[in-house]
Amino acid sequence: MDSNTLDLSPPHQNTLTALVNEYSKSDSPVKSARIAEQVNRTEGSVKNQMRKLSALGLVDSVPGPRGGYEPTETAFHALERDQDADGEKVVVAQNYDRVDVTVDEITLTNVHHPTDCRARVHFQDILEEIEIGDALAVGPTPEFDLVVVGEVAEILGTGDEVILEIGKMEAPFTDDAL
Repeated sequence: MDSNTLDLSPPHQNTLTALVNEYSKSDSPVKSARIAEQVNRTEGSVKNQMRKLSALGLVDSVPGPRGGYEPTETAFHALERDQDADGEKVVVAQNYDRVDVTVDEITLTNVHHPTDCRARVHFQDILEEIEIGDALAVGPTPEFDLVVVGEVAEILGTGDEVILEIGKMEAPFTDDAL
């Protein structure tokens, strides 16, 4: 099951992503005010969205002063996340500014094409300010010290996944790679 099967609207997907990200950091219920802050919406709007997400089996409400919302296992599947796996912190630089996000996956597509190499980069967070044409550097990755540098060709979903036209790729990373 994925979020396309559930047909979540972008606001619902953004809210669910914010919930999962905050829950993953704290491993405790997340208050609607915190989610509203993350998605730049009112708390009332977030509570309305949570009702729909709850009806879809993606969110559990936890009552009480320490309560809030928790994502269900289905929510992690809907966002194509492994609930038990920790994403790796990887440096991402957007137009030469460092962006603090966690990269879930880098998939190299058509790597054998001599002039049109692309990478699909999936982030745990939504990159709010990213635009097509932005320069992006991702890496070095923890395991292979891979750095991928390129230009954003497409923004997928709600902004948590991009396609990069790769300009340069290097592993292991050296300071002169950029």
